[in-house]
Amino acid sequence: MAVMTRTNRASNPSATSSTNYAVVPGTSGAAGLSNQSGAGAFGAGFNRATWTTATTAASGGISYTQTLLSPNVQYSHMVWVRSSKAQTLQLSGQYQNSSGSNVGSVFTSSAASVAAGVWTVFAVNGATSGAAVDRVVLSVGAVSGGSNWAVGDTLDIDGVLIEAAPVAGAFFDGSFVSAANVVYAWAGSANASNSTATTYQPVVAAVAKADAPCPRVEVTVTDLAPLNQVVNVWRTSDGRRQAVRGARGRTMVAADFVIDYEAPLNRSLTYEVEVTAGVNALAVVTPATVIVSSQYWWIQDPLVPSSAMALAVTKGDSSRPVLTAAAVRTLEYAASVSVLPVLGSAEPVALMGTRSIAGNVDFSMFTQAASATTALRNLIKQTPLLLVRPNGARNDGIPGVAYFASGKPVEHPVTVAFGGSLTSWQLTGDLVAAPTMNVLVPVWTYGTVQALWATYQQAQTTLGGKTYLDVLKSPSGV
Repeated sequence: MAVMTRTNRASNPSATSSTNYAVVPGTSGAAGLSNQSGAGAFGAGFNRATWTTATTAASGGISYTQTLLSPNVQYSHMVWVRSSKAQTLQLSGQYQNSSGSNVGSVFTSSAASVAAGVWTVFAVNGATSGAAVDRVVLSVGAVSGGSNWAVGDTLDIDGVLIEAAPVAGAFFDGSFVSAANVVYAWAGSANASNSTATTYQPVVAAVAKADAPCPRVEVTVTDLAPLNQVVNVWRTSDGRRQAVRGARGRTMVAADFVIDYEAPLNRSLTYEVEVTAGVNALAVVTPATVIVSSQYWWIQDPLVPSSAMALAVTKGDSSRPVLTAAAVRTLEYAASVSVLPVLGSAEPVALMGTRSIAGNVDFSMFTQAASATTALRNLIKQTPLLLVRPNGARNDGIPGVAYFASGKPVEHPVTVAFGGSLTSWQLTGDLVAAPTMNVLVPVWTYGTVQALWATYQQAQTTLGGKTYLDVLKSPSGV
């Protein structure tokens, strides 16, 4: 379960006041209750029983009463106590109805010897309340094997946990600082209501899509804490880890959805979630794996996914651009190398820089259909940087995600002047690093835009004064 909530039914668990607490004087004894502001078992504050009259038997202690419990529920109970002297103590509990009458028998923990001045926990796990139960009275006191309380002896109490569970977990209340995947909160007023500890374990899911505008992966991150979390979404393929565009240093609350329009094709992709800041920081998230299938290569403006075009690698489909036979024949891996002679030695030395990724790459192609020619021309004019995603056929060393910069693409209308439609494109350039910008023009379908407005006039009114690019970025006007 990715989200799990624990509830502490104790409404004054950290003893910030004497509410719900009482002394149990013991045989022939008398004691008073006081709320202390010093350091308790958890934070500041605890309640103290102080004996003013000594007991005549090993008995007496301090109690906590909690109402608004439910009948026939299995509860576990925990309290922390500190004695001013070495003592043998035991936790006992009694369920009661709304009139304060006992329901069922008393349940107890094991008796234990405690050292003086040391906070010690006592617990009873899996005690089932009976019919008509409304409350429980928890008492920690001296028992056989212990000593009588003397005048001036004290017994402190703090850290009350009442949890509907077969075994009590670690103590908490709503004042705890949210961290390590856990969000703490009060159900109502602080120190006067139930408190919750909700553990959020982020989950990532990846789904491959092959419809318009291009093959892609839709990544959903769920079960994040409902507070600001700074998240990176990483994609790993062919041994290379890259951030999904728009999902690096992204603030997410509870859940989010990102689309990877640059997913490599026909290979295993792994998507990981890294939380760098927030309650879920450093959470271990199980990666999601997916494969995006495609029979074509794809080219696109990396910042405008709707510009994507399928690219054929063999003849036979005139509706889209086709790589020429000469394309992707050579890849140059340049490095800056200076060879320096050494006086008195026949062996020169070489000063070398880092070798670059492939350069002087030929992505020449031809188009035959007028629609393909126009679309490719518009794409080349739109951006000097193309994202090329090979599908494995004629890959020839091109990475699954290749950013291609061509300074001077050349269009050759081969047969257009004679009434034909064949156009060749000479595209030679270098592979370069990915641009760091987020998607500039997100994908909006006609249906989603239509759903924004009841009438055309509403759209005109809202978008008045916006530029064409503004509207492309956000048809809603926001």
